[in-house]
Amino acid sequence: MNTKATLIESVAPSELVDAITEKVLNELRPMLEQSATPLAVDGDEMARLAGVSRVTIDRAVSAGKIPSFTVGRLRRFEPAKVIAAMAGEQ
Repeated sequence: MNTKATLIESVAPSELVDAITEKVLNELRPMLEQSATPLAVDGDEMARLAGVSRVTIDRAVSAGKIPSFTVGRLRRFEPAKVIAAMAGEQ
């Protein structure tokens, strides 16, 4: 008799599914966490992420309180850096 087949048959199907699911999630989790955080966003999205108005974002940029950069004529923000800067000023 095949040892692998015997081993699989001795495990309940739900346990096998749970083990496979956990293994796959552990492998995918780092990729999912990276893709969930945008690298750069526009002012409207930055305001939404920070929970403030767009005017607040624009004023903070003008005052030099939050970091931003331009791509051509478009201003972009790195959410993690902006939120860290906003947390530091409170």
